[in-house]
Amino acid sequence: MIMNLGAALALAATLGAPPAQPPTGKLPGTQATIVAKMAGRPIQFTSYGAPTPGRPHDGSWAWDPAKRAFVAADGTLSVSPDERWAALLHETRGLGVPKVTVTDRETGERTEIELPVPQDPTRENGYLQTLWPTWSPDGRHLLLNVFEAGGEPRSAGIVLIETPTLKPRFVRIDKALITVGGFQWTRDGKGVVVRWGKNGRTSIRQYDLEGAVKRTWHVRGRPVAQGQGTFTPSGRRFVTACMSLESSACVWDTATGKAVTRVKLPSSPVWGSVLGWYDERRLIAATGKGVGVIDLKGKVVETLVTLGKNQHFYPRFEARGKG
Repeated sequence: MIMNLGAALALAATLGAPPAQPPTGKLPGTQATIVAKMAGRPIQFTSYGAPTPGRPHDGSWAWDPAKRAFVAADGTLSVSPDERWAALLHETRGLGVPKVTVTDRETGERTEIELPVPQDPTRENGYLQTLWPTWSPDGRHLLLNVFEAGGEPRSAGIVLIETPTLKPRFVRIDKALITVGGFQWTRDGKGVVVRWGKNGRTSIRQYDLEGAVKRTWHVRGRPVAQGQGTFTPSGRRFVTACMSLESSACVWDTATGKAVTRVKLPSSPVWGSVLGWYDERRLIAATGKGVGVIDLKGKVVETLVTLGKNQHFYPRFEARGKG
């Protein structure tokens, strides 16, 4: 039976206490194991997927800090950098109005929000697909990607939910390429970046929060989604998954758009070999053993999670505030 994660957080939350990080040990429903202490890091390990053959929508788990355990989840969880807000995007598969439940971990209050997503004209009672909730670096906004109707992976826009009012609004941004991860935040939280163009020939575009184009970098790959995100904490560099099968991470200078380095990564069953920044000089990325921290020469600094043989694994690491 799948537990409602928002209810679990609300019922069991220890109000005002900083959320505990997952301990070392085997992860439920997987052959994966946390092998490094997660507390005190600049990133938090918030959830993972471990689908099994023939059941691609099963196997979602999220960290419940009150229960100090990973619990089965009926959607995708994202946690704000200050760890106050936990947003659960419910799995609808395009049928019915998309909804997010936002839990205030300081008070335990849960708010269910219907997202202002356009209907899908190709399906009766259908709504445009909505995926990948992502918090801004300052924790002021939650972003969700909205796909246009049809088979091409293009955007219709984004939904932004502001805290603490939790009021949602739809921002139309047409035709961006959102194959994996979609829109990502700029370092200051005042804009978003996304891949633009056709597969094999793309750039990275920056938009403001009203949907206006602000800048274009003519670089390869897609912006990455996890840890500190696409941009370093200083904002001076950004990283993309830049080669076929996401076998390399490309680092770029934000001011000039010039290449800094390209880091070759090992093949891995981890979804997306290039996950995101760990800190200013290191990345979270797939390693030969699982998921870990690497430097910009591709050397594994530390392994965080090891994987069993043939274990497909979709981890989610998110930024953690300093407070």
